[in-house]
Amino acid sequence: MKIKKILTHVIAAVAAIGAVVSLAACGSEKKEEIKIYTRDTTSGTRDGFFTGIGLSDAKEDNTPLKKGYIEVSSNGDMITAIKGDKNGIGYISLSSLADSGLKGLVYENVEPTEANVLNGSYKLTRNFNYCLRAEYLNEDNKQICEAFIAYMNTVEGKATIKDKGGILETSAQDKSWNTVKEDYAIASKDNSSITINVGGSTSVKSIVQALLLEFSSKCGNFKYNYNPTGSSDAYKRTNGSEKDGTNACDLAFASREFKSTEAMDPELVGRMCIDAIVAVVNKSSSCDSVTADILKKIYTGEISKWSEVK
Repeated sequence: MKIKKILTHVIAAVAAIGAVVSLAACGSEKKEEIKIYTRDTTSGTRDGFFTGIGLSDAKEDNTPLKKGYIEVSSNGDMITAIKGDKNGIGYISLSSLADSGLKGLVYENVEPTEANVLNGSYKLTRNFNYCLRAEYLNEDNKQICEAFIAYMNTVEGKATIKDKGGILETSAQDKSWNTVKEDYAIASKDNSSITINVGGSTSVKSIVQALLLEFSSKCGNFKYNYNPTGSSDAYKRTNGSEKDGTNACDLAFASREFKSTEAMDPELVGRMCIDAIVAVVNKSSSCDSVTADILKKIYTGEISKWSEVK
C-alpha cells in the first residue's frame, strides 16, 4: 500500500509539473503574439504604408486586417502605443523617428535614412503636399498663404523643413527670403490683425509649426490657428464640403496624394517635401528588419508570432 501511495503521489507530481510547463509554454506563446497597430482610415500615413507594402485594400478599410488590430488617430498616439507594448508593431513618419524612442526597422534590406530616400534605395515613401483655397474671403489671407508657399522653397524655409525631418533636394540656386519677398508686397505690411487658419495632416505637424512660427515675424506678424486633424480634412476644409464652415482652412497639408475626388487646379497644390514611412517596434524587440511581404502577412494575420518573422 505504501508503494502504491508513493507511486500515486509521484504520478500526481509529474502531472502537476507537466501542467505548469504546459501553461508556461502557452504563456510564452501568448506573450510573443504580434499585436498590430494601425492609423485610422483617413490617415495619409496609413494610405502610404498599405499602398507601399502591397495591401491597398486596407487603405480605407479595416476588413483585410488581422482581428484584434488597434487603431490610433495620430502619429503621436502610434508612438505612445508601441512604446508601451513590447510585442507591438506599427508605422510612423521618418520625420518622427529620431525622437520617438522606438526602433525603426530596416525595410527590404535598406535602412530608413534621408540619404537612402534621396538616392531612391528606400522605397516606402510618400509626399507631403499642400493645398490652397480656390476662393478666399479675404485677399490678405490669400497673399499671406501664397507668400508662405514661396517661403517654403527658400534657403531658410528648406533649412527648417530639413531640420524637422522633411526630405528634399537643396541647390546652390535656391534663393533667400530677402530676395524672394520683393515679389510679395504683403510681407512689408503690418499683418498683426490678420489670422490664417491652417490644418490637414498630423504627420507634418512639427514641420508646419516651425515654418509658421518663423514666417509670421517675416510677414508682418500675422497670427495663425493651426489645427491638424488628418489628411482627409485638407481638401475638405479648403475646397470641399467644409470650406465655408467653422472649420474652414486657408492652407492645409496632406501626407498623401490628393485623390481624383479631391481634384484642384494645379496652381493650388504642390509638394512641400518627401517623407519616408517606417515600420516600428518597441526598443526591446529582437526584430530588426522586415520586407514588404512580411509586413503584409503580419497585418493580414498570416504571420501571427514574432518567432515566425524570419
